[in-house]
Order: sequence, then structure tokens, then C-alpha cells
Amino acid sequence: MIDISDPPMLGDAQLDHDHAELFRLCRALLDVPSDAIRPAVEQLRAEMRAHFASEDADLRRLGGNNVDCHLDEHAAVLASLDEVHLILGESQTVAHRLISSLALELLRWLPEHVSEMDANLAAVRSQSRFGGVGVRITPRPAPLA
Repeated sequence: MIDISDPPMLGDAQLDHDHAELFRLCRALLDVPSDAIRPAVEQLRAEMRAHFASEDADLRRLGGNNVDCHLDEHAAVLASLDEVHLILGESQTVAHRLISSLALELLRWLPEHVSEMDANLAAVRSQSRFGGVGVRITPRPAPLA
């Protein structure tokens, strides 16, 4: 089983909110009953499309490192979701296995994408808004006695 840990927080309220919601929807696919697969996938597709459209607009406007690669990843995820949506008309067993596989892959992909790709976007967005990249201060754990 993969490690299903939440995506990292970037300090950008909108991105962090969107990522948490996408992660919640992906995680919900692991336990979705057969009769709710289609609506669950449709909701995830709609949320992904809206989130990626917003990010893509920022990427094109703000630039930054790896813009084309970032846009390509978004397009590939949406294409995969569209393909899965087309297959959902098949047997419930095939659909359930496919959705579980998709959910696990997205849960593996999302935290990595956020920490590698979206962290750059969050930094560029902060720089654009505030003239510099924000500093995040995290308390150290207490030393062991």
C-alpha cells in the first residue's frame, strides 16, 4: 500500500484549500460504493478542471520554472480522468478496480506534484503579490530529555 499522506502546505491559502479538497475527493474514491462511482468521478473531474484552469492561467500569466512541464502534467491527469470516465459504462467490477487504481495513483501523484511543481507556483504568486517570497517559520520539536 502507498503512503497516503496529505499534500504539503505551501502557505498559499487558495492552493492549500484546493489541494486538500482534491486529496479528499481522491481518498473518497477508495471507499466509494459501486452505485456512486460515476458521480464521484464526475465531481473529481469538475474539481480538477476548475483547479487546473486557475493554476494554468496563473502559470501562463506569471511564468516561472517548468511552466510547460507543469501544464503538461495537468493535461495528462485530465486526459486520464476523461478516459476513465468513458470506461465507466462497463461492468461494475471493472469500474471498481479501475477507480481504486486511479485513486491510488492520484494519491501518490498529488503530494509529489504539489511539493515539486506547485511550490514553484506558490513562490511566484507570493513574489508577484508581495514583492518577495514568504518565509515560513515552523517550531522545532522539543528536545528529548
